[in-house]
Amino acid sequence: MAARKSSYGKLAHMAQKVQGIDWASDASLVEADEQFARSAPLRERHHSCCHGCYNCCPLWVYTEDGVVVKIEGDYDGTLTQGCLCTKALNQQHLVYSPRHVLHPMRRVGSRGGNDWEVVSWDEAYDIVGEQMALATRKYGPYSIMVGAGGGGTYGNVFQRVTQDAIGAPVCISGGGCQCYLPADCAGQWMRGGSNNRHEGNNAREMWNAWQPAMECVVLWGAQTSASGAAYAARANAEMRERGIKTIVIDPYYTEEAAKADIWLPIRPMGDIAMLLGWFNYIIANKLYDEQFCKYWTNYPFLVDPDTRLPLKAEEVWPDYVNPSADPNDVYDTPAYVCFDARTNSVQPFPYTAPEDSPVDPVVFCEAEVNGRLCKSAGQIQWEACEDFTLEKTAELTWVDADTIERAIKLYATTLSGIGTGQFADMSELSSNFIFGTMALDMLCGKVNKPGVVLTEQKPESRHTARPTHFWCNRPYQETFGIGWTVGLTEGENLRRSQAAVERWNAKGVDGKAKQQAFVDYQLARLGSLEHKAVHQWQLNALAPVREALLTGEPYKISVRWEQSGNKYCVMSNGEQWNEAYANIDFCVHQQPHMTSTTIEDADLFLPMQEWLEFEHATETTTQFNQTFMRKQIVHMGETEDPFICVTRIVDSLCEKLGGDDAVLCRDFQFNGTYRTKEDIYPAWAEMFGVESWPEAVKHSEDHTLTVPIDELYQFYQHLDIVDDGLPAGFATLSRKCEPYVTMAVLNGRTGFPYHFPYTQVAADGTWPEYDAVCTYKEQSENMLQDDPDFPFYLTTGRVAHYHHTTLRTAPYSRELIPVPDMRINPRDAAALGVAHGDWVELSSRRGATRGRAYLTEGVRPGVVMMERFYFPESYDHSTKTMSGGWRQCNVNLMARDDVVNDNFASASWRGYRVNVRKAEAPEGLWTEPEQFQPLMPSRTFESRTEEGACHA
Repeated sequence: MAARKSSYGKLAHMAQKVQGIDWASDASLVEADEQFARSAPLRERHHSCCHGCYNCCPLWVYTEDGVVVKIEGDYDGTLTQGCLCTKALNQQHLVYSPRHVLHPMRRVGSRGGNDWEVVSWDEAYDIVGEQMALATRKYGPYSIMVGAGGGGTYGNVFQRVTQDAIGAPVCISGGGCQCYLPADCAGQWMRGGSNNRHEGNNAREMWNAWQPAMECVVLWGAQTSASGAAYAARANAEMRERGIKTIVIDPYYTEEAAKADIWLPIRPMGDIAMLLGWFNYIIANKLYDEQFCKYWTNYPFLVDPDTRLPLKAEEVWPDYVNPSADPNDVYDTPAYVCFDARTNSVQPFPYTAPEDSPVDPVVFCEAEVNGRLCKSAGQIQWEACEDFTLEKTAELTWVDADTIERAIKLYATTLSGIGTGQFADMSELSSNFIFGTMALDMLCGKVNKPGVVLTEQKPESRHTARPTHFWCNRPYQETFGIGWTVGLTEGENLRRSQAAVERWNAKGVDGKAKQQAFVDYQLARLGSLEHKAVHQWQLNALAPVREALLTGEPYKISVRWEQSGNKYCVMSNGEQWNEAYANIDFCVHQQPHMTSTTIEDADLFLPMQEWLEFEHATETTTQFNQTFMRKQIVHMGETEDPFICVTRIVDSLCEKLGGDDAVLCRDFQFNGTYRTKEDIYPAWAEMFGVESWPEAVKHSEDHTLTVPIDELYQFYQHLDIVDDGLPAGFATLSRKCEPYVTMAVLNGRTGFPYHFPYTQVAADGTWPEYDAVCTYKEQSENMLQDDPDFPFYLTTGRVAHYHHTTLRTAPYSRELIPVPDMRINPRDAAALGVAHGDWVELSSRRGATRGRAYLTEGVRPGVVMMERFYFPESYDHSTKTMSGGWRQCNVNLMARDDVVNDNFASASWRGYRVNVRKAEAPEGLWTEPEQFQPLMPSRTFESRTEEGACHA
């Protein structure tokens, strides 16, 4: 084998020398030793799953003598059925890429350059631990800043548990508040479960080919074929073949729009107006599901006009005895107040099966309660939409009224549901959009039944007791006694909080002090006082973090621990961030490849594993009904498992500070990370039902966990009778669907449910008032404004070749899309004197960048669309002018984070005014196929190395 590898190396060296030879006249065989010539390669096939994004497509990897030679899809993938996209196929180039860093690197010289020296892992961990300890001793643990990535990053769990362990509140993500956090909150707050996003294994009924019931699906800003080319695009084609009608609402002529039965080419960010038009038409024409609204939503609840909370029966009738209350004071089943059609009066509304209800609640009404006029939650939604006639909706959305009406009727009169994309998360409208789309399905009774989107498709969604949930299933209540478990009474939540305090006391630690320290750490998240739902994912609002970096207030941020790819590319205000990051005393960056962030800011670079090197049981391993063993197939150099890396860093910090007790809760990190593979193997083995993970993973294809389809698709769970003799209902505050988002009101007032039994209020006792229903809002910069200085409107979207900022070092994808295309209508281009392929400059009130014009009727006049980009060639040593590569064609240089969504602090990565003019191409960008030769895999013939930290 050694001789064979040596000869492989000779062949690789010779191949480099003979490039460019005229093969017709000069070709010759390369001499090899006899042993190599006679031997046959060891060919093996390995099963794993892709981690090029969050979709986790199953695949086969073929190796010869340990070298990956081919990747192909797994035909046993339930949804993919053998399909793969370019992101997966690129992995063969990425793992062997000359840009895949194989050893820890310490900067030589100043930031902004690309000169490094190799250091050992022990030295690297020592450096990071010392720098973090120095900052902690000088400024406290709040001085350590963590950078998180999106769902397609190499790890999406350890950032949160790591910051919880050391008590470092500052964590930001280019995604997060701008990507999926709003949907995550909405699913939990409004129905105690999943949401309507196609990402994250939600919204799967449209692909139910086994028990087909769906008749129509609304794809609202959902580019499923671009974001899930290997599984969604194929499944969408089959869905249409089964006769499912599609309504596509998107300003861009997407793959879905091209095949749609009805396409609504909406004005970019006119979605709230469109939603309210749908609400109006459905309510006015009585197309809603009245029975579901009456008994399975909180729409009939009368709302206190002062607190904006649904009235509870005991507030109106102090002596009222709730017949559904738990006599053991464990499970919470409140009774509310409604206007009863039977008695024509205000009555208590206890939780019962619909057929046992003592009242016939009115959904849309107002009534006097103890001298005050109270509106039902449904009435509040109606008043928010009652002006949105078809004509007004058409005027505001730029879609003709007849097409809107056809779409509404098709949706409302069929088994259907709304599946959404991430677009609104990247705007000020994030809460209104996600609350509105989910509420619309609830209004129409499109919940928990065949043929709809809002279902809980997993066997564990059936209950024997009143359903409960704790946000994101994180063990804060068990560990610190902090947070409210929805579905439990206040008494039970207090008992659980006190039990956690007593467990600390039993260890000889002041439990109350530990609890207070955790709450203080939570409340120190920047911007969280104004935007309290950022606590859902332990994040911060972006602009306040940047201000703290610049000013040192309210506390100094000294160390940046960046665990994501390239924030300069995925976030707005890049120049201001560049200035702010210059104030950081020390920055460590961990990724498989260096990015703009590394070049501009990092003092130390820690090389992580590409997914062909990465072994795991839970990190992005589930697609649809299948969970796969993620197998390490190759290992290059000294690349590290990211879960081990973060653990070793915290180990080093604790050692420098004098012990584990010096941080908030050292062991909390192990809710998501591990110190060695041997530590985690038993848990993985148990999960997959095998005796030995190391032995089982050798044949990972034999151990895929598959939920049978008839067990996957679960319906009508809320009707199951549970141990209190009542229908199970939902894991919400009311035990019903909550299209009137009570949790949003409570969250604004006190930070509920994140800090219970503590609260988060301003020093003057005030709080923000968050919308509980979908109300009309526009982006601060919108197309309804007359803005001659910035006459165009920019939106963004996904391309199938890249996931966020990944894969820009993948040569074949770069050949296909070397630079970002700015899509523009031909009429606009003609007016500007711009031809297809010309370079243009785009500018907003905040910055400017460039792109290449792509003329298409797929966008309406006045609209332009462009993807973010950066250029690794800009810091190649061959370049004339060294740079981080993020300024030339970065659409986010024009974006904004100064005006954000109230609830979620979502910034506007799309939806703002721009100007466009013809321009010259930026210098130094690679655009021709031969220019990408330096990115072609050159490490194929390196020996496979053992993973050092596996046995640390």
